[in-house]
Amino acid sequence: MIRHPLAWCAWATAALAAAFIDRNPFLQALLLLIVINIFIPYRGGRQIRIWKIGVALAVVPIIFSVALSRFGTHVLFTLPGIPIIGGRWTLDAALFGASTGAALLLTVAVFAVVQTTVRSADLLAVLPRPFYRAGTTVALALAFAPKTVASLQSIREARQLRGQRAGWRSAPQLLLPLLLTTLERALQYGESLDARGFGSRRRSRYRSVPWAIPDVLVVVGSLAALAAIVLVPVQPYNPYLNLRPSAPAVNNILALVLLAIPAITVSLSRMDHAAHHA
Repeated sequence: MIRHPLAWCAWATAALAAAFIDRNPFLQALLLLIVINIFIPYRGGRQIRIWKIGVALAVVPIIFSVALSRFGTHVLFTLPGIPIIGGRWTLDAALFGASTGAALLLTVAVFAVVQTTVRSADLLAVLPRPFYRAGTTVALALAFAPKTVASLQSIREARQLRGQRAGWRSAPQLLLPLLLTTLERALQYGESLDARGFGSRRRSRYRSVPWAIPDVLVVVGSLAALAAIVLVPVQPYNPYLNLRPSAPAVNNILALVLLAIPAITVSLSRMDHAAHHA
């Protein structure tokens, strides 16, 4: 399995480049299948709610594109002269918004994979010394967001158990305990960093993240895929000119197949593990 954080960073960079450059629907569908097949074996049974955000981000561009764009020849229906949304609603605009929404969905999916596979401590360990303090600050700031949401949920549940309102009207009553909880957590983080001597001397490492053959394969494959995506020209998909997307080139398909190396390595390791126990 892939464990080194730099390998996952290289894979994520190539996958994000493919998501935003290769806007062909066939390539987007292939990339989504690859990301799903990587996410399933690496998630470890954890539930990731970020997928709901990805689906919402995929739907919003479709709505905005259809409601605000008046271009295209394939008319779905026509609304009366209502401000902003009145006029022709076209299939061309819907497909254009779907292409943008698919790119956003792929972005969320790639970050979901990175979230489940990369530990922030391992990523900080491989940072160069000048970026270590800034990276630690960013990691702590990112860790505050989910914990703040969890604290808000706990405060709401406590108010509900006491028979108090916990809806949006009670937001002013929720802000004070949430602020105090957040400040207390910040003080705990500061005391923990101070106890570990953060910033006072040269940082030490408890253990280094080793490189393995699958990690090297992912880095090489990701760099090759990134070079192919950036250097090989892609025929853009424009539904306003032609609703039917063109068939993707073989080079673009091979570049996306290289991004499936993490899923292939997991399958091979499981087969080897099963054969060993048999």
